[in-house]
Amino acid sequence: MIMRYIMLIGLIAGFMVGASAEEKGASPQARFAESGVFNVDATSFEIVVQDQTLRAYPQVGHLSPATYEQALRVWANQRFQLTGNSVNKLRITLREGRITEKILPIQKGIRGWFKKEEAVQYDGSLNLEIAIIDPNGAVLTKAEAAASVSQTMIEGATQPQKEAVWVSMINTTFDNADRELKGRFAESLSGYFK
Repeated sequence: MIMRYIMLIGLIAGFMVGASAEEKGASPQARFAESGVFNVDATSFEIVVQDQTLRAYPQVGHLSPATYEQALRVWANQRFQLTGNSVNKLRITLREGRITEKILPIQKGIRGWFKKEEAVQYDGSLNLEIAIIDPNGAVLTKAEAAASVSQTMIEGATQPQKEAVWVSMINTTFDNADRELKGRFAESLSGYFK
């Protein structure tokens, strides 16, 4: 009887550990602070990726669970709703979306054993263009926005910790670019965005 209870407790504990490991293993995703939607006088939209950054070190953005290109698609779907009131097209261009890694100098030797230092710096940059295109392909109006962010990490950071920082950087640059674009919509794009 006691043996059954011990086995049951072991099964429950194993299930709970497995469940929490799954929760911890969940990939960070793109989430944006701004939740408002712009109604756009257009019948279709197109996403263009101009950034052809090589996927080689020191570039690390492509290793993120949510890349700039993926985040752009999520952001565009959340922020813009087409009204279909015109034959124009909304074109969103990712000119640049990258995260680079820079190794920072840390103290070596015995002194270095007793303290953790900032060991790496990540620099993220985003450059977007929002344009209204007529049926002949001519640009009727456009607005640009750029944002950058830097983040350091302490030595010994795990891969999941790095991934969480990269996604956070992507979210931050989109939020900053979004605020910049909001003002531009009121200026140059006001005839097409409501």
